Amino acid sequence: MKLPSFFIDDHDSMKYEETIDFFMSWTIRCADEIYKDVNTNVHESARKILTQLLGYNNSNNLVFTDIKVSKQCDNIDLWVELKVNDEDHVLIIEDKMYSKVQNDQLNRYHEFIEKYYLNQSKPIRKYVFLRPDYELEKQDEPLLKKSNFVYFNLEQLADCLEEKRTGHDLFDEFWFNWTLDSKEKREKKI
Repeated sequence: MKLPSFFIDDHDSMKYEETIDFFMSWTIRCADEIYKDVNTNVHESARKILTQLLGYNNSNNLVFTDIKVSKQCDNIDLWVELKVNDEDHVLIIEDKMYSKVQNDQLNRYHEFIEKYYLNQSKPIRKYVFLRPDYELEKQDEPLLKKSNFVYFNLEQLADCLEEKRTGHDLFDEFWFNWTLDSKEKREKKI
């Protein structure tokens, strides 16, 4: 028997998107090279997740630095600026739990970011649409195909950790207990 979930209680709250924003922000920031000696296990796991989000095959030769994450900036769930091997990158993440993608929402965000960086340095830009599990909402699929966003889900990101728990209670609660075990629990709450 294990303790109850930190994230799921007896109240029918729909605040999961905010929870995802906070944990994704924290996870991404934990991948910064400055934290490699603070908690090696969390740092390495966070690096694997960020590597997936950025579209790299593995994190072996990647160094993530100067990570800055803004939540809900210009309605964008997560706006990440970072350096990968000293090269500027931007990662834009839109996550949805129960809500649907608004018509042209992803394209609006893409256009906004492209204009924002037009007269600045030319960072490599990646766009991610994130759902909690492997079930991509059918109504989102056509909108996603018409956008520059790549689809990921939390289960897929957790799978890249290969069940290697970090020993950090909050990290493991989110990435292993809630993300991997929560589909059934969430369905009971709906």
